[in-house]
Amino acid sequence: MTPLLFGSAEAPLYGVHHPPQATPQNSGVVVCYPFGQEYMRAHRACRQLSLLLAKKGFHVLRFDYTGTGNSSGDAEDTTITQWKANVGQAIYELKELSDVSSVSLIGLRLGAVFASLASLDRSDVDRLVVWDPVVSGEDYIAALQREIAAERPSTYGPPSGNRELPDGALHYNGFVMPGSLRRSIAGLRLDAQVPTSVGRILQLVSHEDATFARLRDAWRTHPAFRYQFTPAPHDWNFVDNFGGILLPQPAIQGIVAWMAQETP
Repeated sequence: MTPLLFGSAEAPLYGVHHPPQATPQNSGVVVCYPFGQEYMRAHRACRQLSLLLAKKGFHVLRFDYTGTGNSSGDAEDTTITQWKANVGQAIYELKELSDVSSVSLIGLRLGAVFASLASLDRSDVDRLVVWDPVVSGEDYIAALQREIAAERPSTYGPPSGNRELPDGALHYNGFVMPGSLRRSIAGLRLDAQVPTSVGRILQLVSHEDATFARLRDAWRTHPAFRYQFTPAPHDWNFVDNFGGILLPQPAIQGIVAWMAQETP
């Protein structure tokens, strides 16, 4: 496991490369994180997923988007277009590191949107995994707004600071989504276009949801599409007293098995 900086010298991205721990596969894997508290909640799960894929012989790269995590930039200046481009930069970096000719993309929540969007413009994406994907940006924003509106001040501690500002920015669980970013996310629709250039697609969901079903129905025209319901913990935006981690082993194992073409 090797931390690294990649991309441009002016705006480097932070990533972690997991080299293969078995006979190398002929395809690498780029892991695309979710955003905000979901990033914190999912970090350990994405790390374990990467380690297990490396044990199956994959080169794996997980990385932080511009303005997030340890990458350069400010969230105030980021755009969806830029984060989609970051996926492309990660693909290029992994191919340079590993000398593979194709890659697989695994995206969780909002990361599934960026992975899917990036795959539309490329011919070198072999497999795509969308894990508990955000299907509608508008629904995703509305859910955050409902959480903010429903919150009540704590009697036993300081207020959380969760709020919606007049400029449209959302403050939720310690993260800020600028108004401009919120508006661009609201316009996203994962079911608007089928990633036909991708060889194989897995939609893995930890719970049943009407938006997941809508994406399944839109993408099932792809000849190598698979929808897999694997019950697992999925409260990605929850904040607990144990560091906020979530480690849904059934979902992680299901993705690894599909990537390695094994029976879960």
